[in-house]
Amino acid sequence: MVRLLQGHSKYVSVGKSPLELLERAARSRRPKIEAGTRVRMAKQLRDHEIERLVARYRETRNMRQVAREFRMSRTTIAKHLATHGIDTSRRMKPTDIKQAVTLYAEGLSSMTIGKQLGFDNHTVLSALRAEGVQIRTALGR
Repeated sequence: MVRLLQGHSKYVSVGKSPLELLERAARSRRPKIEAGTRVRMAKQLRDHEIERLVARYRETRNMRQVAREFRMSRTTIAKHLATHGIDTSRRMKPTDIKQAVTLYAEGLSSMTIGKQLGFDNHTVLSALRAEGVQIRTALGR
């Protein structure tokens, strides 16, 4: 066993013995939590807090903002919203695409359309291309 450790250890050439390697490995593990130290636990929301979270998402339609406000991950927010039957996918629905095509034909930019509909301008452009709309060249290019 000792020879195996010596043969596969990069520290053997600098004079480390197998015993020193084992001691070093033991020290490098996660530090023990001392008595009286507060351990951070995952935030458990009560029902009324979840209702506030759902209401806030419906108001903003922005999961990133809600996650920041509630100091939680977007994954956790998405799970709470899914249990309340809220679809958080950000795909453009056919009605959104029709509206985007109309607004783009009127001369609005993809950025402006995206802000109005709540999508990124690249999402708007992709949807317009999929509908066969000829994309204008960007101003200033």
